[in-house]
Order: sequence, then structure tokens, then C-alpha cells
Amino acid sequence: MNRPTIPTAPWKWLPTSLMVVILFDASARAQSTGSAEPAGASFAPPASTSTAPSPAFVATPPGASPRRQKTQEETPAPAEIPSAAAAGEPAKFARTPLKATFGQGANTWGVTLFGTFQSDFLADTTRSYEESVGPALVARTDTYEGKVGRTQFTTRNTRVGLVLDAPTFGAFTPSAAILTDFAGNQPGVPYPSRNGASDGNQLGEIQYYNSPTLRIRYAYFTLRSRLVDIVAGETVDVFGWQSYYSLLSLSWVPNQITSRNTQFRLSRSFGLGPISVDVAVEAARPAQRDAQVPDFAAALRLSVNGWKGITTPGNAVTLASPLSISVSGISRQFKVNAFTPPPAQNSNKAMGWGLSLDLFLPIIPATSVDDRTNKLTLIGSFVTGTGMADVMVTGGGARFPTLPNPAQASPPPEYIPDVDNGLVSFDTVGVLHTIDWWTAKGGLQYYAPGRFILAVNATYAHSKNIGKLFPRGGAEIDLLGTVADTTMYGEGTLLWDATPSVRFGISGQYMRVRYLDGNEPHNIRGIGQALYVF
Repeated sequence: MNRPTIPTAPWKWLPTSLMVVILFDASARAQSTGSAEPAGASFAPPASTSTAPSPAFVATPPGASPRRQKTQEETPAPAEIPSAAAAGEPAKFARTPLKATFGQGANTWGVTLFGTFQSDFLADTTRSYEESVGPALVARTDTYEGKVGRTQFTTRNTRVGLVLDAPTFGAFTPSAAILTDFAGNQPGVPYPSRNGASDGNQLGEIQYYNSPTLRIRYAYFTLRSRLVDIVAGETVDVFGWQSYYSLLSLSWVPNQITSRNTQFRLSRSFGLGPISVDVAVEAARPAQRDAQVPDFAAALRLSVNGWKGITTPGNAVTLASPLSISVSGISRQFKVNAFTPPPAQNSNKAMGWGLSLDLFLPIIPATSVDDRTNKLTLIGSFVTGTGMADVMVTGGGARFPTLPNPAQASPPPEYIPDVDNGLVSFDTVGVLHTIDWWTAKGGLQYYAPGRFILAVNATYAHSKNIGKLFPRGGAEIDLLGTVADTTMYGEGTLLWDATPSVRFGISGQYMRVRYLDGNEPHNIRGIGQALYVF
């Protein structure tokens, strides 16, 4: 599969006010941060030096090797992130973790409670989105939904989690973590049903927003040793290696890597004086279960330990970490039912792949998370691949075409896919193709006096071959108005830490897409947010 071609002027849609940032998203540094989830509230237990819970799930247990650098599920030890309090100065952003210990000495167990109470206040100029933007498309300008707006108040992104630390046993140190939120699958999206009530397949708005469904967001364990670290369960993937540094956003940002899956991972960190190297390999839940083969990913990250900066991935945690650059890749297989009426008699195979280059660059370095006056951080990423729309949080609304019906049968024959939409599709002669995408994404984060954080972000995604799979004319001409080959997103966000546990934020966001028939709608979103972090 040929790699996508970058358009000559992909940024022509950006308003002048948004063109100050057209770069970069983030990679990750495990030694001093742990993992953080893109575009959302913190999902980890509190670190003693952060304004919010550290996004690392697993605290360093007793007996852990002092030479081991932190993997993405570990909370940094206080010695690794020197705070102002440790230097004898008042700690402006320190909070005490909600941790209980049981037992004594080498037989000590620990339980840490963490999470966020989060309220979001959203207003859009179109009816395109629920709370999150994600891969959804802006409603067309020639539809009613594309001409009128929507307002949403929600607490569905509230999160609660536990970290469990177990004693070291021989050469092994186990720990585990679970995080839940209230954005689980529900019978439908919010819309009024007959007589204003809900039935078995529909939800009224009051049920959707006021009685959300609890779900597992992360659930895994880590087994550390001097030789290798093992992770098993559902957590962030190593592809993109940006589980730690993501765009600071008050919404789920489109066109950036945001993936978590049940996986089995091996990782190792090497300290080479001022340089650290982290490597990881992963076998994860396959994108298509009928493919019979798991997804495989690997990552390599290089960090400069003496050049640190601060960053706020998501909207509820501030961390200090070194300059880092990483490369990661992923491979997956598809084995899709042939493009014929059911029952399926054979399958068509295709391979998907992805490559991600990621950068975390402290422009104005910081010594710790408490060193937050006049600091500037750049984060960036470029990702390319095919059959990867789910990982890139894009997809353009691609779906499978309808089966030919030369006999004019009624009802017409229906193709039953065994793979999610947006990853692969069939051309006009029934040949299976993976869908290409490339994305560029990133931003700047500035830490101003008065406990303020200012962030500007942008993402861009384009598919080279999606238009060829949905050619102009023929039976599928209606798809030209529902499938897009380009999506763009930009935002500016301002956060204020009222206390070490309370944060307020406001954000303005701009989304635009280009449909295959040339229609280019946009949506403007305003967000207010209030967080209590514990």
C-alpha cells in the first residue's frame, strides 16, 4: 500500500487566530511521569507534587529496584521529581494522596483512591456532537443539523479508580489498577421518544445525562523485575508512545492517537548516564476478532534526563518530565467476509500498519511541577498508516457500500460486515482495501503567573484513497455527501488552579471537515469546565 500524499496546502482552512499552532502532539516519558490519557481528566492516583492526580496507576512499591526507571503505569518516586517542598520552600501545588496501607515492613500492602468529579458545560453552533468530538463529522451545511446549535451540561466524565500495591516477592513487585467512568454504552444517544418518555431502544435526555452507565476504563496489573516489566489487562497502547504527553484539551480531540485495549506487554528501561532509553513490545486485542491474529506494536523512546519541562496532558494533571523523542509502529491483519450476501463462504485478507513519530520539547525548562511560572512546552506528533482510523480517532465516516442488485430484488441483498466501519472497504469490483490516513497534531502549553495555564492545539487528518473507494457517480453517489477525506481541529484553552484540588477551565474549539462532494461545514464549540481532583 502506497503511503498517503500530503496536500500542498492543508492548513488553508485555519482561521488566522488559530494558525499560531499547526504542529505537534506528544510522546511520553515514563521515568518521571507515568501514563496520562489524552484529552480528558486525569485517570491516576495523586502524586505528592502535582496539582492533580498523577496519571500513573501504580505507585512504586516497597523493595522496588532503585535503578529501574518508571514504566508507564508507575507513579514517580518523590526523589525523581524534586518539589519545592523538598527544597524547603512552600509547595504551591502539593496534595496528599488518599492512600491507606496495611501490614508492616516488607509485607506492606497499599490502596490508593483517586479520580475526578467533573462538570462540563458545552455549547455548539451545530448539532454534530455529543459530549466528545472524537471521529464524528460536522453536520453538512445543507442540513438542518448543520444550521442550528446544541447545549449540553454533563458529569458523565467523572472518574473513580483504585491502585493496589502488593509487597515485593523475591525478584518481582506486583501492582494493579482499575479506573471507571460514567460514559459507558447505553441503549442509545439522547433524544426524546414518543410522549417524552423512553422505550427499550431509546433514551430520553434525562436518562442519558442524569443516569449514565458505569464502565471499566482501565483494568490491568503490572509485574516489575530487574529483567523486564510485564503488563496484562486493558490500558493505553504503546503505539504513539504518547500515553504521557497528550494535547491539553477540555474535549476528546479528533485526529490524535487515543487507544486503549486489553493487551500483554513487555517493557524495559535503560539508563545511559544523561540519556535514558525505553523499549516496549505489545500484543493487543485485534481490531477485527475474525482476523484470528492480535495487533502487534513496538516502541522506542530516547530521553534527555537533564532537560525537563512541565506538561498537562488532558485537563487535570501537571507533570514534570525530560525532553524525549520516540518512534513506534503497529501491524494488524484483516480477514473480512467476502462482499457477497450472507451466509459468508470465504474471506478477503488485508494488512494494516501504522508509524508514529513523537516529540516532547521543553522550550523554557522547569525543575519540577512546582516550578510553574513562565514555562513553555511544545508537544508534537506525525502519524501515518492504513487500516488505522480507530487508533487515530478519525475515519471520515467511511462505511461499506451496498451490494449490487441487478435483478432488482426486493428487499435488496444486504452485506453483513464482520469488522468495524472506517478501517477497510470494498471498491466497485469487490476488492478489499485498507483506508489510508495521516495525521499531524500538537500544541504549546504556557504556564503563566497566578496559577494559569494557556494551551493552543491543532490537529489535521487526510486520507489519500478514501475518495477512490467512493468514486463520483454510480449507485454509491449518495456516499459522497456522507464521507469526508479531510478533518481539521484547533482550539485555545485557559485553565486556572483555584486550589491544589479545584481547577476551572474555558475553551474555544473549531472543527471543519471536507466531504467528498466538496461540502465544507464547520462547528464552533465553547466549553466551561469545573474539576475537583482527589
